[in-house]
Amino acid sequence: MENRRHPRLSVNLPIRFVVEQAETKESQAGQGKLKNISYGGILFEAEPPLPMQTGHVREFSFFLMPENKKECDLTHFQAQGLVLRIEAPDPGSSAYEVAVQFLSALKKKELTIKMTVSPRRRVGALPKPIQDDEAPGGSLI
Repeated sequence: MENRRHPRLSVNLPIRFVVEQAETKESQAGQGKLKNISYGGILFEAEPPLPMQTGHVREFSFFLMPENKKECDLTHFQAQGLVLRIEAPDPGSSAYEVAVQFLSALKKKELTIKMTVSPRRRVGALPKPIQDDEAPGGSLI
């Protein structure tokens, strides 16, 4: 079992991304697939050429791309991140997996994104909810 500081949310969403080098303000864009995300980082797939290398600290902007649309959704998030690793494509694929550790809080425009990851539940009957008339001590008011 993995021991992680932040739980991951596994997804498979098309994205566009912009990677900016803070010192030069140069930026490059790309497309890929968001694989998982947490408060601590992100894993995504990207086609070469990659605008980053392992060990680089960059400003990242990620734009969600709804299916069946060629344009980006305006929904996006930003964070400064350290590129932890870039893994070579699997056989039959040309996409590299890029793992980025966030060095700043995820931001959506001017608001910090709050992610909620629910723990897994056991399959089976759910407990019966308590009705107002069954509540201990009578009425709630």
